[in-house]
Amino acid sequence: MKNIFKSKCNSNNILCLSKILFLTFVFIISFTFFLFFKFSSNISKNIIQISEAEINKVNYTFITNKINHDLLNKETLKNILIITKNKNDEILYVDFNWDIAYQVLDSISNTLTDSFEDMEQGDIEIAYFDKSISHKTNGIILNIPIGSIFNNNYFYNIGPKVPVKVNFVGAVLTNLETKITNYGLNNALVEVFVFIEFHNQIMAPFATKDITFKYDAVIASMMIEGKVPSFYNGTINKTSDIYSESLEN
Repeated sequence: MKNIFKSKCNSNNILCLSKILFLTFVFIISFTFFLFFKFSSNISKNIIQISEAEINKVNYTFITNKINHDLLNKETLKNILIITKNKNDEILYVDFNWDIAYQVLDSISNTLTDSFEDMEQGDIEIAYFDKSISHKTNGIILNIPIGSIFNNNYFYNIGPKVPVKVNFVGAVLTNLETKITNYGLNNALVEVFVFIEFHNQIMAPFATKDITFKYDAVIASMMIEGKVPSFYNGTINKTSDIYSESLEN
C-alpha cells in the first residue's frame, strides 16, 4: 500500500514539474519573441528615419541636376507669361499662357518620371549621388550601417549594413509660380519657379513608410521694363494649376 501511495506521489510530482518546466519554457520563448520584435521595431524606426534623410538628399541632388535655371529660354519665358500694364507702364496683372505652361509642366513631369524609372531599373548610375546606394529589380537599395541607429558619428559605420528598399510611388505633381518684383528705377525682375512633389516608399525590415518629397527652384528669370505698383507691396505672384503624371511600378 505504501509503495502504491509513493508511486502516485512521485507521478504527481513529475507531472507538476513537467507542467512547471513547460510553462517556464513557454514564458521564456514568448518573452524572447517580445523582446526581439520590440528591439526590431525600434531599430526599424531609426533605420526608416536615417533612410528618409538619405533618400531626400539623393532626390534633391538628382532633381537639381535635371531641373536647372536654363530650362526655359527667354523667348519661352516671354511667351509663357501674359503681363498687363497701364498707361504709366505699371504692371497690373500677370497670368500664364496655359497652353505653353502645360507643355512645360508636361515636359518636366515626363523627364522626372522617366528618370525615376531609369533609376529604379539601374539605367542611371546613382552611386554618383550616394555611394551607399545600389540597385535591385524595380527598386533602389540603401545600405544603412547598423551602427547608425546609435546617432553617434563614431559608431556610424560599425556593424553589418541593413538593405532598405526604396520605390517611387503615386504621381509626380508639378506646378509653376511666377514672381515679379521691382528692380531698380523702372525695371522689374520676372522669375518663374517650379514646384515638384512626389512620394517615396521606404521598406525596411519590420517597417514600411511612405514619405513626401517637395522641391522648388527658379527655372528662369529676366528683366522687363515697368514697375509693380505700391498697392501690391512691390510684388506680384501668380500660381498655375497642378499637373499630375503617374509613376508606374
